[in-house]
Amino acid sequence: MAGFIAQMRQKNQQSYRDIERLSGGLDHAYVWRLEKGDKGMPSAATIDKLSLALRLNTRQMQVFQLLTRTPIENSLCRLMLAREDLPWEDFEPVATMSFRDNCPCTEEGWLRLVEMVRSLQRRETAPA
Repeated sequence: MAGFIAQMRQKNQQSYRDIERLSGGLDHAYVWRLEKGDKGMPSAATIDKLSLALRLNTRQMQVFQLLTRTPIENSLCRLMLAREDLPWEDFEPVATMSFRDNCPCTEEGWLRLVEMVRSLQRRETAPA
């Protein structure tokens, strides 16, 4: 989550003071500590304020909210942000899976897993 906040802030060329001003009062030092991983998970109200200040689009907001619930491997996070053409419903189950040393570590590997889960979901909903 810390890396995501930093990435979005830098992408928007925002300073910590900008975030403080746009968020309606989140302390700039608190945002800095969140980015550095020195603070735990923020409250729902803080997530909302950060989302507004960072000007997150719908997909970015979905990724941010998911990151507050579970860690996401970096290549999957990049893929979820880059591939807005793929429905969020295809990503969320994959992001919350647990792996035993066989976690995909490339975007291609994650795409294969997304397709496999999508195929299984279609089978489950297909009439018998």
